[in-house]
Amino acid sequence: MIRHVAVFRFVPSFTAADREHWMSLLRALPSQIPELRSMSVGEDLLAGPNSHELAIVADFDDLDALDAYSRHPAHAEVLSISAPVKVSLATVDFEVPDTP
Repeated sequence: MIRHVAVFRFVPSFTAADREHWMSLLRALPSQIPELRSMSVGEDLLAGPNSHELAIVADFDDLDALDAYSRHPAHAEVLSISAPVKVSLATVDFEVPDTP
Protein backbone atom coordinates (compact mmCIF):
# COMPACT_ATOMS: atom_id res chain seq x y z
CA MET A 1 0.00 0.00 0.00
CA ILE A 2 1.16 3.55 -0.73
CA ARG A 3 0.41 6.31 1.79
CA HIS A 4 0.35 9.90 0.54
CA VAL A 5 0.73 12.62 3.19
CA ALA A 6 0.41 16.32 2.41
CA VAL A 7 0.61 19.23 4.84
CA PHE A 8 -0.38 22.80 4.00
CA ARG A 9 -0.03 26.40 5.12
CA PHE A 10 -2.34 29.00 3.61
CA VAL A 11 -2.58 32.75 3.14
CA PRO A 12 -4.62 34.51 5.86
CA SER A 13 -7.35 35.39 3.36
CA PHE A 14 -8.24 31.68 2.98
CA THR A 15 -11.07 31.88 5.51
CA ALA A 16 -12.46 29.19 7.78
CA ALA A 17 -15.49 28.91 5.49
CA ASP A 18 -13.22 28.55 2.44
CA ARG A 19 -11.24 25.84 4.20
CA GLU A 20 -14.35 23.97 5.23
CA HIS A 21 -15.62 23.98 1.65
CA TRP A 22 -12.22 22.78 0.41
CA MET A 23 -12.07 20.03 3.03
CA SER A 24 -15.58 18.88 2.08
CA LEU A 25 -14.39 18.48 -1.52
CA LEU A 26 -11.39 16.49 -0.30
CA ARG A 27 -13.58 14.25 1.85
CA ALA A 28 -15.77 13.51 -1.18
CA LEU A 29 -12.85 12.28 -3.29
CA PRO A 30 -12.98 8.61 -2.15
CA SER A 31 -16.50 8.32 -3.60
CA GLN A 32 -15.34 9.84 -6.90
CA ILE A 33 -11.93 8.24 -7.42
CA PRO A 34 -12.01 4.43 -7.32
CA GLU A 35 -8.23 4.15 -6.88
CA LEU A 36 -8.37 6.10 -3.59
CA ARG A 37 -8.73 3.54 -0.78
CA SER A 38 -9.20 6.06 2.02
CA MET A 39 -8.57 9.68 2.92
CA SER A 40 -8.33 11.55 6.22
CA VAL A 41 -8.40 15.34 6.34
CA GLY A 42 -7.87 17.51 9.38
CA GLU A 43 -6.79 20.87 10.74
CA ASP A 44 -3.89 21.21 13.17
CA LEU A 45 -4.97 21.39 16.81
CA LEU A 46 -1.80 22.69 18.47
CA ALA A 47 -0.63 25.55 16.21
CA GLY A 48 2.97 25.10 17.31
CA PRO A 49 5.83 27.04 15.72
CA ASN A 50 6.56 24.22 13.25
CA SER A 51 2.95 23.20 12.65
CA HIS A 52 1.26 23.26 9.31
CA GLU A 53 -2.40 24.23 9.25
CA LEU A 54 -3.98 21.25 7.56
CA ALA A 55 -3.05 17.70 6.56
CA ILE A 56 -4.35 14.94 4.37
CA VAL A 57 -3.47 11.25 4.52
CA ALA A 58 -4.54 9.13 1.55
CA ASP A 59 -4.00 5.44 0.87
CA PHE A 60 -3.63 3.68 -2.49
CA ASP A 61 -2.98 0.11 -3.58
CA ASP A 62 0.10 1.07 -5.60
CA LEU A 63 1.91 3.89 -7.39
CA ASP A 64 -0.32 3.52 -10.48
CA ALA A 65 -3.37 4.19 -8.30
CA LEU A 66 -1.66 7.27 -6.80
CA ASP A 67 -0.92 8.48 -10.33
CA ALA A 68 -4.56 7.96 -11.39
CA TYR A 69 -5.67 10.00 -8.35
CA SER A 70 -3.19 12.76 -9.20
CA ARG A 71 -4.59 13.05 -12.74
CA HIS A 72 -8.30 12.71 -11.86
CA PRO A 73 -10.55 15.72 -12.68
CA ALA A 74 -12.05 15.75 -9.16
CA HIS A 75 -8.55 16.07 -7.71
CA ALA A 76 -7.79 18.84 -10.21
CA GLU A 77 -10.84 20.74 -8.93
CA VAL A 78 -9.51 20.56 -5.37
CA LEU A 79 -6.09 21.74 -6.54
CA SER A 80 -7.61 24.68 -8.39
CA ILE A 81 -8.93 25.98 -5.06
CA SER A 82 -5.83 25.40 -2.94
CA ALA A 83 -3.13 26.37 -5.47
CA PRO A 84 -3.68 30.15 -5.34
CA VAL A 85 -3.94 30.26 -1.52
CA LYS A 86 -1.24 27.88 -0.35
CA VAL A 87 1.90 29.34 1.14
CA SER A 88 3.56 25.99 1.74
CA LEU A 89 2.98 22.38 0.74
CA ALA A 90 5.07 19.38 1.82
CA THR A 91 4.32 15.85 0.64
CA VAL A 92 5.63 12.39 1.41
CA ASP A 93 4.65 9.17 -0.38
CA PHE A 94 5.79 5.94 1.25
CA GLU A 95 5.09 2.25 1.25
CA VAL A 96 3.11 0.77 4.14
CA PRO A 97 3.31 -3.00 4.48
CA ASP A 98 -0.04 -4.75 4.37
CA THR A 99 -0.87 -6.32 7.72
CA PRO A 100 -2.12 -9.90 7.77
